[in-house]
Amino acid sequence: MELILDSIEGLIYIYEEIFWLKECLTVFKSIIVFALVKWMLKFSYGAEFFLYLGTLIGVACIFFGDIGYLSDNDVLKLIAPTCLCLLIYNKNGNIDTILFAFLIPYFITSFEFYRSFYIAIESIGSHLLIIFCIMIVKENIYLSLFISIVIGLLINFIGYNSPPGTNDLLLNPALITLSVKGLEFYTKNTRYTEFLKSFWATLLCFAYFGSWIFHCIKPICPLEYNLK
Repeated sequence: MELILDSIEGLIYIYEEIFWLKECLTVFKSIIVFALVKWMLKFSYGAEFFLYLGTLIGVACIFFGDIGYLSDNDVLKLIAPTCLCLLIYNKNGNIDTILFAFLIPYFITSFEFYRSFYIAIESIGSHLLIIFCIMIVKENIYLSLFISIVIGLLINFIGYNSPPGTNDLLLNPALITLSVKGLEFYTKNTRYTEFLKSFWATLLCFAYFGSWIFHCIKPICPLEYNLK
């Protein structure tokens, strides 16, 4: 047990002190997850596999996030490629079940709304505002990209300055996706899926390059604020 704890502490040290190595290791894990998803889609595995995968990622993100091993951007590296892939391959809505099976368990395990009543209210308010903005901009690709970029910047900024799990409460990509999909089913408007494609493509870019951008501008323009 002591050996395991020492190994975890060593990994945390690497993640905190050797930035480029941390990013390379996280990208490698992201590629493994995405390759596994592509392989499962190729051989037509059902939603059950994605249910287990989403649950595993959600639980791992809570545990390793709380001890400082995974950041919010690291989590996005794990889920963004899969979500974007499922949205792109979802030609006739035949992969919606798989998308839900992947996102719902991740959302349930990562969305710690029970922390306090005020946090739950803030979470509801922030997500309602985001959904309202999406309803307005969904018909315009440029406005959709703008909203997606704003959300991506906020995820990086909040993740950089706040405790683990804060982004999952205020800007949960899984909850946003599930809500937008619900609106699409209700209104029969496929523009919501088009928005989600641009949304996850933007988050994918922020996931892989956001940490580098914030790391490079930190010496020039400190971004640390007391959001804890």
